[in-house]
Amino acid sequence: MAKKKKTQPPTVQSILKELEEGMRKGLGKKRLSKAARTYLTARYTASVTKQLADKADWEKARKRVLKVAKKLGAVAKVLSDGKIVMKWAAEAAADAVVNDPKCLGMGAGRWCPPA
Repeated sequence: MAKKKKTQPPTVQSILKELEEGMRKGLGKKRLSKAARTYLTARYTASVTKQLADKADWEKARKRVLKVAKKLGAVAKVLSDGKIVMKWAAEAAADAVVNDPKCLGMGAGRWCPPA
């Protein structure tokens, strides 16, 4: 009989890493400025920390929330005319996707921080 592989519970850092990877898919070849990365990291760290403290189920919400992270990257990409996404574009993209049903919808939890 095969042993069941134990998975580690998600941490704030592991979830933020997954969210960043999802967002990069949406960004394509563009990258975030340092200010944009700092802004998004601070905004989502607070949200993810709260969800883990409230015992929200990341495994259940993961698929939907990562789709929203990809959408955030895609919106930021469209807002940016250069190769680097500036902070204002990251702010606008985050505000735009925060109301996505996959972020706030039934069973998804509030993984996306409020505007």
